Amino acid sequence: MVNRVIDGRFELVERLGGGGMGLVWRAWDQALHREVALKEVRPPDPALGDPDPARDRELRARVLREARALARLNHPHVVTIHHIVDTGEDGFPWLVMELVTGGSLQDRLSDGPMAPAETARLGREVLSALRAAHAVGILHRDVKPGNVLLRPDGRSVLTDFGIAAVRESPGLTATGSFIGSPEYMAPERINGHEGDPASDLWSLGMLLYVAVEGRHPLRRATPLATLAAVLNQEVPAPERAGGLTPVLFALLNRDPAARPGPDALDRMLAAAHDAPPQNFSPHPGPPLAHPPHPPQ
Repeated sequence: MVNRVIDGRFELVERLGGGGMGLVWRAWDQALHREVALKEVRPPDPALGDPDPARDRELRARVLREARALARLNHPHVVTIHHIVDTGEDGFPWLVMELVTGGSLQDRLSDGPMAPAETARLGREVLSALRAAHAVGILHRDVKPGNVLLRPDGRSVLTDFGIAAVRESPGLTATGSFIGSPEYMAPERINGHEGDPASDLWSLGMLLYVAVEGRHPLRRATPLATLAAVLNQEVPAPERAGGLTPVLFALLNRDPAARPGPDALDRMLAAAHDAPPQNFSPHPGPPLAHPPHPPQ
């Protein structure tokens, strides 16, 4: 069986994963003799609904935006883009990216929660990636465990900038589609505000909570119920977080202005990494109702 070759160069070897907007493949670069990841962008199955030219235009714009966003970032904790295969206005682009072979943070958490110090180290790495993006005007808007890949040595790589908001590229989500993952979306974005870097930091805080606790505190049976919980219900105090607890208090504050700035947050994560291990409490504490305002 001959594998499909894209752009006369990239041989598809194995499907690695996918979602509603496309697939990711392991591929072989026949020119440079190396493995790469190919992101195949595809609209939802046309058999499931009527053709939607506006949706297809937005999807094409979104993937081109992802390529441009990644091309502006050269950072050890951001996935590297090598090439874009543009098939023209009648098709959808393919993104050629580095292949990260250690699975995702979501895969890692299926084996159980992480220790507070390990979680704090991961938090510093993802924060550094977000700082690099924010410095050039890019909001990620979908920070979650499935979008954090792990190298074999455990270092993390932030990926999937497909719905990133680039300040000079307005109007690309005008069709009213739901953008982002309800479980990790900041309350202000649910309320209709586009958000700012602090919105990505809420998402990072929720990711760290899930990583160290092994559960999502506000997940409900349906996406709408989850959105309502994020808006209206207090986050239960963590039980396993130890020295990471102040970080979670600071980030999961519904007031974006009260969340720590990146410098203060990095210092808090460094302190959490170096904090001595604590015995985990078998009983939950009070909810994260009114966390103290951290230093900016």
